[in-house]
Amino acid sequence: MTILLLGDDQPAAEAYTRAGSILPGALAFDSARITSTDTIKPLLESADGDTLGAVVLEAVNDDTLRLLAAHGARILYDPPVFDSTTRLWQLVALASRHKAWILPMMPLRLLPVNQRIKAMAAAGRLGQLLYLKATYNERLPRDSSGLVSALGKRGCHAIDLVRWLLDGDCVDVQAACGKGLSAAAGETDDMAILSCLLADKSYATVDISWSLPSAYPKPVSITIEIAGTKGSIRSDALNQTLQLHGCGSNREVNWGSDSRTEALRLLTDKSGAAPPVTLRDLATAQALCEDLL
Repeated sequence: MTILLLGDDQPAAEAYTRAGSILPGALAFDSARITSTDTIKPLLESADGDTLGAVVLEAVNDDTLRLLAAHGARILYDPPVFDSTTRLWQLVALASRHKAWILPMMPLRLLPVNQRIKAMAAAGRLGQLLYLKATYNERLPRDSSGLVSALGKRGCHAIDLVRWLLDGDCVDVQAACGKGLSAAAGETDDMAILSCLLADKSYATVDISWSLPSAYPKPVSITIEIAGTKGSIRSDALNQTLQLHGCGSNREVNWGSDSRTEALRLLTDKSGAAPPVTLRDLATAQALCEDLL
């Protein structure tokens, strides 16, 4: 299968190439830094009937997405910052009209350990879900003068994680934001904690602050705890560990993978299954987040 890497983000393109090397089977990668239809059309035509996947690394126009859909390309949508809610709903409509297969890159959902947590919760292993506590913290960049607000950068991911894992709609979302972790951040908030109440009265808090010190060994830290009436789970998502308590056994399991590898696995899947997370899911979470901004 040929994978097109579209957009001027060389580090991300290289990361996807490395992630693809873990998957079984041969993947051929091709790239175009300029995402105009004139640039992409020759790449699509040279595929000569080969199945195509496209990883979109920047926001692109409708003509480009229509061109990819017309050639039957499966699309992984992974710009650095997602579009506004209005634009996302436009993309939802475009995908529906052209029957395009589009998977938005939602790394929290796509981490295999989180998929395992979701499967266990859906199977009733934890009983009635009561509470979720999660941290999705990143290390402050060395030059944080242009720091993006924590809520603006990761709020939709956090809200989507809550809705997905607790399997319900948020009836109330509150955000507590502030500044104080970085002297170079200007007036931008670098701390943000969300609290979410769902229709079934389950509850979640998610810390999405830029709170990791510069010496922290990893740029990101993700931990998740879920409590139910029959047991609880704690996960260090990036280390792919899962601690189980009271839900059949008390043990820790771990396995290796990451969200980019999982995204490429879904992109190259030949079963014809619909994407497990959709632009509609993203737009819904983004709308809730924008209400808080």
